[in-house]
Parts: sequence; C-alpha cells; structure tokens
Amino acid sequence: MPIRRADDTLYTLLSSGSASGSAVQIKGGEYHFMVEGTVGSSTISLQIQTPNGSWTDVQVFTGAVVKFTTLPGNQSGISLPAGNVRCACTGGTPSAIYAYLVGLG
Repeated sequence: MPIRRADDTLYTLLSSGSASGSAVQIKGGEYHFMVEGTVGSSTISLQIQTPNGSWTDVQVFTGAVVKFTTLPGNQSGISLPAGNVRCACTGGTPSAIYAYLVGLG
C-alpha cells in the first residue's frame, strides 16, 4: 500500500463568492472538496493549475470530473499534488458560494 502525503489543513477556496476564486496553494495529499450556496444554473468545479499555468478540472481516479450543478454537494477521495487549486464557477448566476478543500491527514 503506497504511503500518501498527509495534510490536515482546511483551505477556504471561496467565501460568499459569485465567480471563480483565486489560486490557493496546497501541500498535496488526500482531500475532501465541500461546496454550498446558490448555484443559479452554474457549474461549480475544483480546478488545479498545471505546471505551465493553465487551469484544468480535477478528475478522480474513475475519470469523473469533480463538478456540482446542485448544492450542497461534496466529493471525497481526491488525491492532489502540491500546487495551486481554485474553485471555478462557470455559467449561470451563482451566489453566496462557500467552497473548502479539507485535508484528510
């Protein structure tokens, strides 16, 4: 069984947000992505920044993208490398979006 990096930090990605958040640097490891608020026909997703600076949706091992179109929603078992992440809100009119990445360390 591989040893995973532990990170027990709670990262706030959005606080009463209505658009995509800023980059938040994480240590890397196993996480739980939590989101709540009013979606307003938008899609809320967890994104990670690639080494060349592009943002891409996080995918879990099954190939499914970590996105929500109804809230509250949550996803567990996300393994991420160290780097920058953000909560992205696309389309619609989201409001009062609160998003967190919780380390499972």
